[in-house]
Amino acid sequence: MANERTGARKVRKLRASREGWKERAANKQQEIKRLRGTVRDLTTSRAHWKTRVRELEQQVETLQQASASTSCVFPALFFLGG
Repeated sequence: MANERTGARKVRKLRASREGWKERAANKQQEIKRLRGTVRDLTTSRAHWKTRVRELEQQVETLQQASASTSCVFPALFFLGG
């Protein structure tokens, strides 16, 4: 009879342990899924901003070239003094 109680106790502990393990594993999977979504969103955002920066750098370069060429050809246009 004592053996039966000990065996039943072991089975209960093993089941409880297994259930705890399953719950922890499920929580970790949810966290992994959430973090993958975050990584995906951040990667997309980073790519967007990289593209935006490249566009703006190109605009700045174009404006600088236009400014440099304009100031050489028509210096009187930028003189506002008296």
